[in-house]
Amino acid sequence: MRGIKFLRFCIILILSVAIMTMCNPVDVIAGETLISYQGRLTWPGGTPVVDGEHFVGFSLYADSTGSNVLWQESDTVLTTEGLFVHLLGSQTSLSSSIFIEHEQLYLEISIEGETIEPRTRLTSVPRSAVAEGLCVSDDTGLVVLKTVVDSGGSLQLLDFEGNPGITLQGGRVGDSAVIIPESAINSYEILDEPGIAGYQSSNLIDLSTGEMSDLVEVEITIPDDGYIVLIGKCYLLLSGTTGANSARIQIDETEGGVSQYPYYTQAGLGGYVNTNVNYFPAYVTRTYYKQAGEWTFRLEGRAMNSPPALAQSWDHILTAIYFSSSYGWVSYTTTDPTGFPSALPIRPGSVKVPERTGSCYEVDLRDLEEKK
Repeated sequence: MRGIKFLRFCIILILSVAIMTMCNPVDVIAGETLISYQGRLTWPGGTPVVDGEHFVGFSLYADSTGSNVLWQESDTVLTTEGLFVHLLGSQTSLSSSIFIEHEQLYLEISIEGETIEPRTRLTSVPRSAVAEGLCVSDDTGLVVLKTVVDSGGSLQLLDFEGNPGITLQGGRVGDSAVIIPESAINSYEILDEPGIAGYQSSNLIDLSTGEMSDLVEVEITIPDDGYIVLIGKCYLLLSGTTGANSARIQIDETEGGVSQYPYYTQAGLGGYVNTNVNYFPAYVTRTYYKQAGEWTFRLEGRAMNSPPALAQSWDHILTAIYFSSSYGWVSYTTTDPTGFPSALPIRPGSVKVPERTGSCYEVDLRDLEEKK
């Protein structure tokens, strides 16, 4: 086995440290101290050794050249493409007192009896075996940390048994840059993930005067508090022998009701008789701030002129999009400014709005977000 080149990667994390469950400075409980060590065996040209078993020795020294061995063990490791994993302390007990009594520690490796130079100085991570004031949530007093491997530009997290978990692949972009176990991420782990729901109805609906009529509904379940942006669309079909014929659509939560300023869109004919059918594309949008849960919204409409004026709606689409956060003012109009410190009164304009029987205020929905 002469001539094998050993590429040392790094000492990673303490895999098993016994700590008292209280979050106060404490002494380490007597037990195993294990350090996961990863390395790679290659020939001088960089080619990995043949997969198989190799005898490896490990020794700890207080300095980089001294002969006073503080601890040592050896084991047969199994390589895959040159890579191997070994738990220091698995063959010979590794006392935490070594880390307490020595400010510097150096690890020496031998392969098939051949010593690899120079020795590797242990950094602060393995020395955390004597860290104080750690907390654990169970009653076993055992803290188990993941293991990290640097393999040719990749960063990998391993479990206690050395099985691969998350892998970060250097030099890659897109989906291949990060590899995670199947089903590792779900909606319970990423509560603020954006989402969308939508529904379409092509029914031709006759609109009547009076209360609003439902045209299409959409349901959306959001995993956490956040903003729901709704976008509605349909065609308004208007005809008749009256001199005025128009209709309104809007987005709302409740069934029925009247037009809500300024969230409706109105389209139609204002002053001449036309017996032909006139098609008007109508669009509306509205934003809500809602708590986590299931919500139902509706696109609704009403006719603004009595027969013989005829108002119909067709090809209805309502889409709901969830966002967990905002990046600026989120405008909303309300008649009750309570709870909105940023409320601004809306002054009447030149256009008469019959529905505005009282004061209206422009508010910022972010005021609700800040109350969380």
